[in-house]
Amino acid sequence: MKDLSLKKILGMKIAGIAILLLIILFGFNFFKEYSRSRALDKEIKKLEVAAKEVEAQNLDILNLATYLDTEEFLESEARTKLGLKKPGEEVISVSLPEEANALVDNLNNPEEPNFVLWWKHFFNK
Repeated sequence: MKDLSLKKILGMKIAGIAILLLIILFGFNFFKEYSRSRALDKEIKKLEVAAKEVEAQNLDILNLATYLDTEEFLESEARTKLGLKKPGEEVISVSLPEEANALVDNLNNPEEPNFVLWWKHFFNK
């Protein structure tokens, strides 16, 4: 009779260990699937943001294409790039006085920094 109860106790321990292992296995698989689901959700959000950006770019391109088809754009391009004018219009050319040209040259060619001037003073004699 003691052997029978020992077998029952041993069987219950084995069953308990098996159930515990199954719980751990299911818990591990659940955690793995949960983390995969979270990663997929993040990827979906990134793709949705990218899709919205592409839609905005498409809208900008469509607006640009619409503007490029207008008469206003064609007229401005003809005036600036081709030098054309409408019949009856007169073109006036304004030239800058020499003083203005000198000021523009000074802005385009700023003075050399002090270290360059000192370098030239000592080494370029």
